[in-house]
Amino acid sequence: MKSQTYNLLAVSPSEKVPCISVAICTYNRADRLQLALEALCHQTLEASRFEILVIDNASTDSTHSVCQAFETALPQLRYVFEPVQGLSKARNTALQEVKSSYIAFLDDDAIPCPSWLASLLHTFQTVRPEPVCVGGLIRPLWELPKPDWVHPTMESLFTILDGGDQPRWFRPNEFPWGANVAYQRDALLKIGGFHEKLGRRGNSLLSGEEYLLNATLQSQGGGFYYHPEAAIEHWIPKERIDPEWLVRRNFWQGRSVALIEHMLGKSRIRQQISSLWRLLLALLDSWKLINPFESALQIRIPLQMELSLRWGYFVETWLPPSI
Repeated sequence: MKSQTYNLLAVSPSEKVPCISVAICTYNRADRLQLALEALCHQTLEASRFEILVIDNASTDSTHSVCQAFETALPQLRYVFEPVQGLSKARNTALQEVKSSYIAFLDDDAIPCPSWLASLLHTFQTVRPEPVCVGGLIRPLWELPKPDWVHPTMESLFTILDGGDQPRWFRPNEFPWGANVAYQRDALLKIGGFHEKLGRRGNSLLSGEEYLLNATLQSQGGGFYYHPEAAIEHWIPKERIDPEWLVRRNFWQGRSVALIEHMLGKSRIRQQISSLWRLLLALLDSWKLINPFESALQIRIPLQMELSLRWGYFVETWLPPSI
């Protein structure tokens, strides 16, 4: 089935090509999507200079109705229905649909600050050499109070990013998160976009599509730039503020890492040897899980997460590939 595009308002034939496009890929989060669209009504960048695409990835809630409610406030909004499930598929659909030279991906549960788009566009237009990608600050919006056991080393699992208060280049192998990131559109088209066998699909936690894409761009000489004023707030629901969810998330992260390494050229034999060694070290360290003197959550949860990560890597390396 092909994606279907609906222009919520008629577009004038004389309309100029926008400078930057916002793509929101969404699945059954109509309530959070509404907050994201409300924030886009208050961008400091002139409305005529950007467009918005909502890629509805086969939602069964009121996503379409939410978009229709913004017909007047956001006349540059387009609704695209993508029936094939998968975040990578939805992102690639957005990549084909946008009209501008730059595409900014915003999560459906994120709220951009007023200067978000202006900061992204200004960075592309003024920083030299021109970055292939620009990302910004991601602040957490905790549905429940942040637990004491959440250590700073866990922040990446909650898609939290604080690269400092000064613009700078990302370091090698340091990349922005997909909740708040913008790319040169032509650069993504050149490498074929996101790998559609990787990434979230429904309730699956397989990931890695962003890292593979970013590593490919970097290997071709592309630079990644951080601008703190291109900031968003990212919703962290109570379901994810849970040790069991984090352990499951880390298991799939381990599988994703193994997949990406193999796709980037690491041999299966090297991976298997590495997985045995890593798992052995994790098991040797796991005695602390039953040590009464090491029972605090601040100790137990990171150990469980590390063991789950290495077990996921081991499983993906020794069993038939999952893709």
